[in-house]
Amino acid sequence: MKKFIAALLFIVGMMGVCFAEQNITVLKYKVKCADAEGVIPYIDGTAVEDYEKMANKVIFDVVKKIVRAVGNKGTFSYAVQLNRSSVVSVLLKAQNGTKECYTGLNLDLTKGNDASIHEFFVADKNTKQLLGDYKAYLLTEQGVYLQDDVKGKFNRFLPYSELLPSVRIGEAGRLFQIARLSRRCEGKVLIVPRHSLIAIQLDANPSTGYHWDAVLPESGKIIKVASSFILPPQEKARTGVPGKEIVFLYADDAGLYDVEFQYKRGWEKFNVDKFQVTVSVRE
Repeated sequence: MKKFIAALLFIVGMMGVCFAEQNITVLKYKVKCADAEGVIPYIDGTAVEDYEKMANKVIFDVVKKIVRAVGNKGTFSYAVQLNRSSVVSVLLKAQNGTKECYTGLNLDLTKGNDASIHEFFVADKNTKQLLGDYKAYLLTEQGVYLQDDVKGKFNRFLPYSELLPSVRIGEAGRLFQIARLSRRCEGKVLIVPRHSLIAIQLDANPSTGYHWDAVLPESGKIIKVASSFILPPQEKARTGVPGKEIVFLYADDAGLYDVEFQYKRGWEKFNVDKFQVTVSVRE
């Protein structure tokens, strides 16, 4: 969890530079493969042309594979499941009469390859238990779909809320949008899409025993991920001085939610400061 917090702190500080909110351009490309016809995704306009070419080759090679699996005849198609600034996930399907074959690609445009799920989530006890014995996976807006039978459909679903504690260092900003807030959000409405991270940075001094606690709606649709304290850069070698506490929340489902932040000691009933922000989570 400490490594996860460190990664989020880095992302919050750098996301304006590294994680612009832009999608990859995915073109529809009509092609023939053996005696089958259909459309495939074609990646265009990325920062590194060589990686782009590699990714498009991966796509076509996989299409040839699933077409062979249904007898080199019929049709094939695709559906984009996730589109981020450096990751595109695609469901591919080939069909010949009653024969069907499905597979998934999770294209890492920083490398030009089909990424393993463990490039995004650590292979720890949590992920091993959740993933089980799967054949392929697909990143989507809501979570991860798993294929348990080769060629079969992706029927098993894991929401990101279950996998979030195991996200790999530095990768969270590639999968989730992050809203960065300060105390100035008080009394206002934050509008975010579902499955976003929210990072609220607040003045704090934990050496006094005080910390910020998030009072969340009972619906469980806003989840506290973690919190961390950072000192100002010039005070890194000192303790007992004020700094910033960052509280991380996860917007799990659509709705309008009031979140109250209370500054208090854990063993005391009453707070010495509090404020509220309304979070509007859209579909």
